[in-house]
Amino acid sequence: MRRSFGAIMALIGLTAGTAPAFADFGAIAYDQHNCAFGRSWHYDNPERARSVALGECGHPGCRVVLEVGPGQCGAIAVTPNCHGYGWATRPSREAAQLSAMEQCQHYNAGQCNPRIVDCNR
Repeated sequence: MRRSFGAIMALIGLTAGTAPAFADFGAIAYDQHNCAFGRSWHYDNPERARSVALGECGHPGCRVVLEVGPGQCGAIAVTPNCHGYGWATRPSREAAQLSAMEQCQHYNAGQCNPRIVDCNR
């Protein structure tokens, strides 16, 4: 019995301390007043993903509008004047893009075009 208990504790210790080699997090930042975008993919934590997206966007009005978790795809679609937009996360690139386009067209007058579409894996 003592031996089994020790083996079980060792197994619990191994699985409790096991973390994935990396976790994929991403973000999209956007400033509708000057059409600035920033994106990040494949970062090990959501805070870093947000920080990189904001840094790439590079304007004071930039805000993170979308966070993308592991195994997810993210997309943003915008109108030509950049005042209308929609975004979405979905399990596939195509589904994320379609949903972002639908949201953009639903809430905004004008033609929407996909601007950023990518996936974490």
